[in-house]
Amino acid sequence: MLQGELISHGIGDTIFTRSRNLEQLLGYSNIYLKFEGGNPTGTMKDRAAYACLKLAKEKGYKELVIASCGNFGASFVTLSRIFGITTHVYIPEKYHTLRIAEMEEHGGVIHRSPGTYEEVVDYSTVEAVERGWYNANPGTPENRAASIEAYATIAYEIVARLGRAPDVIAVPTSNGTTITGINHGFQGLKKSEKTHKTPAVIAAGTSGGNPIISSFLAGKRKIEDLKLDEITETAINEPLVSWKSLDGQEALESIWESKGWATNVTDEEMLRYSDILRHEEGLSVLPASCASLAALTYYIKKKRLKKGLDLVSFFTARNL
Repeated sequence: MLQGELISHGIGDTIFTRSRNLEQLLGYSNIYLKFEGGNPTGTMKDRAAYACLKLAKEKGYKELVIASCGNFGASFVTLSRIFGITTHVYIPEKYHTLRIAEMEEHGGVIHRSPGTYEEVVDYSTVEAVERGWYNANPGTPENRAASIEAYATIAYEIVARLGRAPDVIAVPTSNGTTITGINHGFQGLKKSEKTHKTPAVIAAGTSGGNPIISSFLAGKRKIEDLKLDEITETAINEPLVSWKSLDGQEALESIWESKGWATNVTDEEMLRYSDILRHEEGLSVLPASCASLAALTYYIKKKRLKKGLDLVSFFTARNL
């Protein structure tokens, strides 16, 4: 079973705790935190990277490509040693992440390419075909399926620790794969009668732009990409900003299916909630990950939620 494999390699089974300090601060009860910072490279991406590496190994590949701005590449390079696979990481030229040195130290092969992240995904996909390497990029049916199953384990862990499904879970949202996987996990648990309900899934995006959020807020059931000049990328919102979410349609469907919601969060709010988590809970959380907590507070006010509901804020990465 994938969940057992992940845990055997130190992936998953991450922090899940009730935050009484935040309950006092926000004037609400039953607030829980699910924090992925304890994974090998400090992010939830280790779950999907492992699943895609396993798929590549099963197909007989010895080399693969992944486009990344830093974290996903680090996950693939670090975990590729388990499978004996060489990872080629394609990084947009304008990005200068500290994780490049980390990836090179662990045997990753770095390629710098012009264009946006989305354009580098396309370029590296062509490179994979031409060189006979496995294309591990998001957006392909097989990688999507593997990643969704990997992220579904987050839902399994929450139900195992809480003893039930929560009423609401807020998730930082970029490409849409993580939120899709989490919803998939809860839906599967309900179908197998391991829980009697599923949570409303809240997508937390950036005011810098993301088509999942903008499509939902416009009431659309089909994802509509943004234009490149409609997004504003900063050092803070980079993990969330996107003009084309590669698994956006699946994410949008997950929000509607769960009777969830979506909202944008400013850089200032991400930084503020990152500071709050550090002071109140002693957690060093990547500011973009804290969009989930901001979105949860907005949702409480918007829906005028009664106290006593179980609310989960999901944090994708530690502050590296």
